[in-house]
Amino acid sequence: MPERLLYHVAEATKSLYNRSTYGYGVYKRSQVNIGNPYQPKKPAVRFFDDEDEYEEAPVHKRELDKDLLISQDIVYKAKEEAAVLVREAELEAERILSKANGKAEELFAETEQKSREEGCRQGEALARQHYQELLSEAESYRDQCKQEYEDTLNSLEQEIVELVINIAAKVLGDEIRNNRQAILDIARETINSCSNHEHVLLKVSAEDYDFVVENEESLRSMVGDLNELEIKKDSTLKRGSCIIDTGFGSVDGSCDTIIENIKQAFLNLSQSAEPGEN
Repeated sequence: MPERLLYHVAEATKSLYNRSTYGYGVYKRSQVNIGNPYQPKKPAVRFFDDEDEYEEAPVHKRELDKDLLISQDIVYKAKEEAAVLVREAELEAERILSKANGKAEELFAETEQKSREEGCRQGEALARQHYQELLSEAESYRDQCKQEYEDTLNSLEQEIVELVINIAAKVLGDEIRNNRQAILDIARETINSCSNHEHVLLKVSAEDYDFVVENEESLRSMVGDLNELEIKKDSTLKRGSCIIDTGFGSVDGSCDTIIENIKQAFLNLSQSAEPGEN
């Protein structure tokens, strides 16, 4: 008897295992809902309506049916609890996923803001750097232009001076050749440049000597306070040139000296004008 009961229990357990695995163990998505858990249908259990039939059933058959009912009830409750656990797990998963999505959105927004701020800072730094580069380039170009301007002036200065000297020499030469009165003007200016007029020795070229002697009185009147005037001929002098000797020194009134004085005066004028131009 015990051996047969164990055999039937084993068979019933095997049957329950198969039904649990292939029957009630698989849940559809529609069977999981919020609220009351899905209620799987209880298998139909046949009860004996006729006491005679029940009494006539073998003892081990009644015991097996009883064990089967207990097993089915245990399986049913286990499935109910499993359905509840599955639903709770799904809800927890949804909550975790929603929280993760929220964190991801916050992180994305924060990262985007940091990137935007960093981009603005980098853009401002690049703009400032570009501005400094342009400013340096402009200053360098300005200095270059200024240097080129000064170099051009320096190169032209000598040419201008030479041009002025040539013009002055030509004008002076023409004046001396065409105007005999020019030697008197030169002699007057040379004598006036001397501080001592007590005794003046005037040396002139051979070409101008006769004309100066003839116009001595005119020259005296042009100078004014001239006391004693001596005129001599100097063959080393060119026409239109003269030298004044006094007790305190001599003054060269030659054409070359006059031209050199004009050159020096022009250079002094050019140098004095440079600070104002800068």
